[in-house]
Amino acid sequence: MTIGEALKRERESLGLTQEEMTKNIIQKSHYSKIERNIEGISADSLFKILFTHHIDVDEFLESIKDTYTSKEDVKAGLLEKRMMNAFNTSNTEAVKKCLAEILELDENLIFKYRALIAVATFDGNLDQLSENTRKNIVKKFNDFNNWVENIDSLRLLANCMSVFTQAQLDNNIDYLLNYYRKKDDHPEIKIERVAIICNN
Repeated sequence: MTIGEALKRERESLGLTQEEMTKNIIQKSHYSKIERNIEGISADSLFKILFTHHIDVDEFLESIKDTYTSKEDVKAGLLEKRMMNAFNTSNTEAVKKCLAEILELDENLIFKYRALIAVATFDGNLDQLSENTRKNIVKKFNDFNNWVENIDSLRLLANCMSVFTQAQLDNNIDYLLNYYRKKDDHPEIKIERVAIICNN
């Protein structure tokens, strides 16, 4: 679903005309073209419309996500859901099948590393993970410039703690906690990720 299609769906569910939907945020003629996918809309105008009409932003973004996400990322998202379901049902065969499909992805290296560690932990084979794989995971983590602000690096740390030496882990956790203590305006998703890291 495109942004225009999603806006039209929301407008119709609210029983609004296009003019009522725009609320003088943008011209009705421009809005009409947005709904028909002829023109785009700025993020500023889009969020003004969503907030003005109390439209759930998370649900709106979820409804358009697949249209604006690469096929590879959509596939990775589906594989992640399948793998979580396989873990939750202790379906070893399904877990291994998902891992094989994940490793065939062209991109999503961090997702691949996270899946490798999760499956090795699930199978009780973490000690059999190659030294080269361990080094590559730590190297990938160290490649992030500002890892404390990057959701991918936080996910990698949370899922792959076992490949770090105790000294590396201690330094990273100390740095992370000190960073997040300094200010209070961190996004909720990052706070959740830090909590998962601390829990692990």
